[in-house]
Amino acid sequence: MDYDLIVVGGGPAGLSAALTAVCYKLKTLVIDAASAGGAPMNNFPWKIVDNTLGFRNKTGKEVADIFVNHIKEEGVEIKENESIENITRDDAADEILVETNKNKYTAKAVVIAIGVLGKPRKANVQGENLNGVNYTLTDPNLYAGKKILVAGGGDTAVEWAVGLAQAGAETAIMHRKDVFRANEKNQNDIAKSSVKILWNTETKEILGENGRVKKVMFANNQTNETKTEDFDEIFLALGNVPHSDFLEKINVKTDERKMKILVDETMRTSIKGIFAAGDITKVA
Repeated sequence: MDYDLIVVGGGPAGLSAALTAVCYKLKTLVIDAASAGGAPMNNFPWKIVDNTLGFRNKTGKEVADIFVNHIKEEGVEIKENESIENITRDDAADEILVETNKNKYTAKAVVIAIGVLGKPRKANVQGENLNGVNYTLTDPNLYAGKKILVAGGGDTAVEWAVGLAQAGAETAIMHRKDVFRANEKNQNDIAKSSVKILWNTETKEILGENGRVKKVMFANNQTNETKTEDFDEIFLALGNVPHSDFLEKINVKTDERKMKILVDETMRTSIKGIFAAGDITKVA
């Protein structure tokens, strides 16, 4: 057996579980499909995070680095950019097998802490595979002086657009409706910014040159007017696809929407040796 415990997901819940495990002298591995640190590292590494207890005036990356360095110093092993493909129990061997796109691992127990965000939702338009189409924003300053289009109407899209504009990018945001879903603060921020807002507008096609984004064709869904405009990059913030297929594959009991794992008061799932933690859980 490779480990006492494997934690699937390197966000705050997963890292907290790993820290507790090593305190009890368990050989522990954390596996994350992206970078360890969760949403602060992967979604908003550039943004000041003020809603995490004990941290003020630090960026998401700075907060995440503190999390990750702490558990590494305690002896936790971390595998990043490694996607989980399956988790199965071997009753005969009394162990859990975790299969990734790179390797296979065995453990006495597994904690699933993958959150509820899932994978970024795609626009499903021609040209979406071109270089310059992005689903995350790591550093707005990298795009200073460029012409950027952000698609979406929630907090993520609005924060990206404002951040890019403040960094010196010529920024436009398009939303398929005529009002943002973002919170009041973010709506006030974008109203005061230089961001150009395209209401009732949807992406129709992303046009490229030499494998890279060159233009975006978009249409007003009220007037059917179509327009093509040059952009250097496009950022898609269209929400996320939940982990439904993955949860069904590993055969763990979930809620009716197949978005959350059902657990008892000790965080046990329906499968012996598999536990869950964080936003992915719901008490049965």
